[in-house]
Amino acid sequence: MERVWAKLFGGLPELEPETRPVFSLLDEAWASREGVCAAIQLESGACYTWGGLRLASAKVAGLLRSLGVKPGSQVLFASQNRVEALAALIGIWRAGAIATLVDPLTISEDLYYQLEGRGVEVGVVSQQFYEREHSTMAKAGLKEVLVVDGQPREGEVKVHTMGEAMRENEVYGDDVEGTSRSVIMYYAGIAGRTMQVYHTHAALSTTVKALGVSMKLDFRPVSLVVAPMTHVLGLQVSTLTPLYLGGAVVMMQRWDEVTALKAIKAYGISYIAGAPTMHDSLVEAARRLGAPPGVRLGLSGGAPLRPETQDGFHSVFGAPLVQFYGMTESWVLTYQPTSVWEVKGTVGAPIAGVDVKVVNPDNPSEERGQGEVGELLAKAPWLMEAYEDPEDTKRAFFDGWLRTGDLMSFDERGLFYFRGVRKRMIKYKAYPIFPRDLEEVLRRHPAVEQAYVYGEKDPSVGERPVAKVVLRPGSSVTEKELLDFVNSRVAFYKKLHRVYIVDKIEA
Repeated sequence: MERVWAKLFGGLPELEPETRPVFSLLDEAWASREGVCAAIQLESGACYTWGGLRLASAKVAGLLRSLGVKPGSQVLFASQNRVEALAALIGIWRAGAIATLVDPLTISEDLYYQLEGRGVEVGVVSQQFYEREHSTMAKAGLKEVLVVDGQPREGEVKVHTMGEAMRENEVYGDDVEGTSRSVIMYYAGIAGRTMQVYHTHAALSTTVKALGVSMKLDFRPVSLVVAPMTHVLGLQVSTLTPLYLGGAVVMMQRWDEVTALKAIKAYGISYIAGAPTMHDSLVEAARRLGAPPGVRLGLSGGAPLRPETQDGFHSVFGAPLVQFYGMTESWVLTYQPTSVWEVKGTVGAPIAGVDVKVVNPDNPSEERGQGEVGELLAKAPWLMEAYEDPEDTKRAFFDGWLRTGDLMSFDERGLFYFRGVRKRMIKYKAYPIFPRDLEEVLRRHPAVEQAYVYGEKDPSVGERPVAKVVLRPGSSVTEKELLDFVNSRVAFYKKLHRVYIVDKIEA
């Protein structure tokens, strides 16, 4: 049956799945543009040309091989957005290794939990991350790291620098098979807890290609990269897809709306992808200070986009702001075509290579029709290979379809609308937070018998994580002490905002 939403894109091409790793796609894209800037550091103006990025990534691959990294090994990647980090990430893939992506804001017990027992011995990290977490990395088994920026004082893990990498032999990755794993991510939203999510080289290449052909851009995208490259938004949407299309990326380490406006003018930024709160602040600054010309497209993901933000973006930049939808397990699945940019609240329609259906959440064999709310199921050549837990993998699929855990409906045009979630997840400033992770941390406190974490609505940020706690008989602890216990162990966006000590938990 032909799906009605296919017509929205004016006809999408048949997608031929890729078998090549993503660096091969990039090698092809930069073949005729060797001396042109591919990656620029916003804060310094430093540029890696296409040829320079290719060479630097091959040198990093050589360093990793010299450190004993073998094809199929996991290599930690935890860095802020830097041009050197992009080169190093591509270098991990050229070496045949798997990039284990960890948000650079991850700290302490969170980080140890993600690394311990997984055989990760080598990492690629930023200086700030190294100086803060070298003892945690050592405790988890890391022996050596490439620090992509600066020269930190060496701690408990041996440090290598980009200067050292540039003296190594080059490895271009010709021996890497397209079906081997390329990326491990951690935000297992469907399962509702932090664990490894496996993706192959073929999947990553195919999803980048699919988004690129589906957007049908009539301009060369110069992308402002704000979200970390450890997330779908930062890696696929902001970085790899614009590069695949022959564009360029401008790497921004820390969001500041005034700096972003200056960067649009200075670097000719035409493509801006980010969370709704980022677009809110950018629109407000543009109204106050004036909007430089050149922006052609804005993309929003990670949380619902307010109509006021969408209209405001178009008003100040004269360009559409559209939504997309995806997740760690699936990369991007839907995109709002610019031909219907004015439609509010939609996450768009399935991109090339994707098929979806809306089903009864309690009986996924029962498909629902136009206007009816149900769980979104998806098929695509780039869905995750698996979770590390086989049982969670089984639960995530139904008859070959990925059960997203998100509730949606679609209209007569084939546009999809987000209606809620079935899975246990809190969205704080577009960051996903899994209540089960925070409950586990709380239960480690000797005074805690039971814990239940949930989100309290807050229009400015989405939801704030809070907890109800039942204490063990005879125990005594204050709500502040429990807050401090949790918040000293997790990244800023996971921090609890309130703890309620109760006699009984009623979810």
